[in-house]
Amino acid sequence: MQLNIQRRFKRFLTRRPPLFLCLALVASGLITSCSKSPSVVNLTIWTMWTGQEEKSWLAVIKQYEKSHSGIHIENLGGVIEDSRTVRALVAGSPPDLFTIADPLFLGSLAANDALLPLDDLFKSSGFKHDDFIVASLKICQFKGRLYAMPYLVDCFALLWNKKLFKEAGMDPERPPATTEELAVAIRKLTKTKDDQLVQLGLQPPVEFNAIPAMFGAYLLAPDGKTITPDSKENLAALNWYMQVIKDEGGNEKVTAFAAGFGQMQSPNNPFFTGQAAMSLGGEWMPNWCERYAPNLDYGVAPMPHPANRPDLKAPTFIGGNVFCIPKDSRHAKEAWDLLAWMQTDEAQILFAELMNGVPNRRSALKASTLRTGSPRREKFGQFFDLAESPDVRFFPSIPVATLY
Repeated sequence: MQLNIQRRFKRFLTRRPPLFLCLALVASGLITSCSKSPSVVNLTIWTMWTGQEEKSWLAVIKQYEKSHSGIHIENLGGVIEDSRTVRALVAGSPPDLFTIADPLFLGSLAANDALLPLDDLFKSSGFKHDDFIVASLKICQFKGRLYAMPYLVDCFALLWNKKLFKEAGMDPERPPATTEELAVAIRKLTKTKDDQLVQLGLQPPVEFNAIPAMFGAYLLAPDGKTITPDSKENLAALNWYMQVIKDEGGNEKVTAFAAGFGQMQSPNNPFFTGQAAMSLGGEWMPNWCERYAPNLDYGVAPMPHPANRPDLKAPTFIGGNVFCIPKDSRHAKEAWDLLAWMQTDEAQILFAELMNGVPNRRSALKASTLRTGSPRREKFGQFFDLAESPDVRFFPSIPVATLY
């Protein structure tokens, strides 16, 4: 019994400094207090980012702390599994603010009353919907109400290797403008040797949602009530892509060839090595090209659209990661204040520069510091223009999203 008590006391000493120890340290001048000032709010945030992306995020919140002395931010990075956040919500011990790694969770969390609705806070901060890229707020809404806020978005375009176009007898300055032209280009640019693929016309899309977006397809009808997986646009997109895979050699050959691709964020990206002549990629690609393939001669253009849909002049798909405030957040006001600051041009431009993402505020899209000064920035800016296209599609926030 005495031994158990000693062990418990030992554990207590290692977990929490006793009062006499605090007093001794204060008297010696080594510390001024045993706890942070009660006027400082400790804001806990869980984010999905790791590595360089987490460093970029930490640089942003450090900037916020400099101008908000009453806020101390404790960031837990690498929370990639949203199920971990869900467990914390269910247990009643959530962070004050968190990112959703997979936006598919937003509809379910909102439907189960786990998130703080943000409409009133949005309005009281003087924000207007017209200040934002339309899709950036749409992906944050459930049944017309706002349950999250974006901080940068992803936007997709067609990238093509000009050298490979020229080698195939194609105009290197004229990318395919329609899905029909794209299909022809894919056939011309797909190469085999000894019945084995050595080059694909189009890299298998990492983000498949870009394919339906080219056809103007919605996954949720504009009325916000009807799911539309079997719409004529979605079926046309799926049939088109099935034919593309056949033209490239069939699913078995394409899958086997793609299995040998290197990491996307590396010099072994198949678009950089010439294993894929075209790619449906996002705004991160110019930065990756500059870093890993500085001699690559490539172009960026809007994704093609069907010839019978001239109204779709610049289709694209908008995605991204969003921030939510739990309904049980201990510091909901301070969490919102941070979210509101993240929508300023200062914060948008800072994070876009560090993270190479597209600002979700229209005013920040015009920033010359992000769009000019180098070939990378100029190509980066082309994604900014696409983000404002009226022909954007996005994944809807619905409870059955995971079934898609």
